[in-house]
Amino acid sequence: MRGFHVYGRTDVGRVREVNEDHILVGRIVKNRESLGMYFGHADDYLASHGLLFAVADGVGGCAGGALASRLTLSAFDTQFYGTEKGGETIDGYVEALTLAGNRANRDLLSLAAAKPDLAHMGSTIAGVCLMARGYLVFHAGDSRVYRLRNGYGKQLTVDDSLRALAVSSGFLSAREAEESEPSHTITNCVGSNDFALHIAPGPDPRDGDVLLICSDGLHDMLDLDFLESAVAASRNVVELVDALVDGANAAGGHDNISVVAIGSDLFDGNFGRCTASAREIKSLAPTELVASGGGEPVAAPAVASEAMLIEGSETFAREGVDGNQ
Repeated sequence: MRGFHVYGRTDVGRVREVNEDHILVGRIVKNRESLGMYFGHADDYLASHGLLFAVADGVGGCAGGALASRLTLSAFDTQFYGTEKGGETIDGYVEALTLAGNRANRDLLSLAAAKPDLAHMGSTIAGVCLMARGYLVFHAGDSRVYRLRNGYGKQLTVDDSLRALAVSSGFLSAREAEESEPSHTITNCVGSNDFALHIAPGPDPRDGDVLLICSDGLHDMLDLDFLESAVAASRNVVELVDALVDGANAAGGHDNISVVAIGSDLFDGNFGRCTASAREIKSLAPTELVASGGGEPVAAPAVASEAMLIEGSETFAREGVDGNQ
């Protein structure tokens, strides 16, 4: 049986008192603890609507930042799933994501205009839109999406930040930028007048690929070598995400840390089999969502689905395939 295993975790880190990040997994927006889900490649919900997974990192101080990231993901969820995709081409999905980004941006700008104490609120976003065939990568700001394959990682997004701009302009080399102190000056985010959502088709997926969505609280603390080593040492996406969050905290945990991992593989016999005996598994339906920690369920369309949410189970095993394109 072919399928996807998804696991997300968000953590306040070691320094901050408030978590301004939120994650979107299985139509739940949350900023505490973890959440996972499983669904087959032929899942009817995936084929009809696509599935959205994302990380948002709030800007604007404790109250404003946390609110901005939550509203951003809620707006993406509501607009994306409420938009007719119109066939199997990617055009409908691109349009749905574009409308979702515009709605989130309007929502944040309107609230900031109405409440002076939220005047500087905003949010980064990065995510993956899975479709029946392939996937789209989208982002605004410095939250990232990586693809890991055969022990090698590739960043699929380009940060909207002054540091990335310095690299593209030739003022810094990629190595100099990597070795420099992290810069949190972003040039694009949800909740700004110049907001732009970058959307691009992902590289052709292969069995064994891992897509990783994360906030800067992770990638500022851990380099690509650590990510690659963590994938090689992990038996499933749960172990992978936990290793990354724990690693970022061990490195200082200077910021909130959020990660969503999506694993795709070919399952046969005991290899990669879902072993969720220690946890409850339920069908993905509005009244049967399973979450660890605080979460905000968003009503799903009335479509039956084989997708399942899994809290903290061993759900993924990785086997290399040739090539690193």
